[in-house]
Amino acid sequence: MDEKVTEWLKVLSRGPNDVVRRYSGYVINGYRFHTTNREARLKTQNSGVTLEAVTQVLRNAKDENPKKICVTYYGAIKDIIELDYYGHEKYVLFKCDWFVDEKDKYGSPLVYFNKKCYKNDPFVLTSQVQQCFFIEDPLNKNKHYVLNALPRESFDMGESLSTDVQEYDISTNLNTLRDDCEVDLVRKDLPDDIFEIPLSELHNQKAIESDHSDTSYGSDDETDYDSSTD
Repeated sequence: MDEKVTEWLKVLSRGPNDVVRRYSGYVINGYRFHTTNREARLKTQNSGVTLEAVTQVLRNAKDENPKKICVTYYGAIKDIIELDYYGHEKYVLFKCDWFVDEKDKYGSPLVYFNKKCYKNDPFVLTSQVQQCFFIEDPLNKNKHYVLNALPRESFDMGESLSTDVQEYDISTNLNTLRDDCEVDLVRKDLPDDIFEIPLSELHNQKAIESDHSDTSYGSDDETDYDSSTD
């Protein structure tokens, strides 16, 4: 019996590590996803997800020939977590708020942000979803129309980046952003050198620093975890 059990199944049976990694951004299948918390301080919208699933529908309790239909779900990413099976396997999940949806008289899909569903089933694999955008109805702030997004970042088997990229900094795609992570910004691999600075130059330097003390610098960009680098 043990010979028929694959190593992959043994790894899954042990369960994941108790410590998980959380991300505020994730790049996969040409889409850049953000959590709603991170998106709140950005000008772009990247937290919307859509998922298509095939389900069986019974006409009644005695129906022996259930009908298979394709159901579309719409939601927003609340959290991004990575499950680590002790170095053997890693799986990234989106924790989402799913919204009640319907179609208007023209057949356009729409959702209600104040009506949530499937609260006991918030998780989905990142590979299962596509991205969508929500456009607020001018007459009802809880009512949002849904538009499907097109992949903006295409990768060629992980070897190079496609040139068909819109407003995307390639250098930010090479690193991983982890929440609650301490990063040492001091180089410790260099020798200690002592420099003698004349007192006159020191006064000039302080004057320059005081001129720029009221200047603030900021950026909306943060590095997202890129699944293609694994």
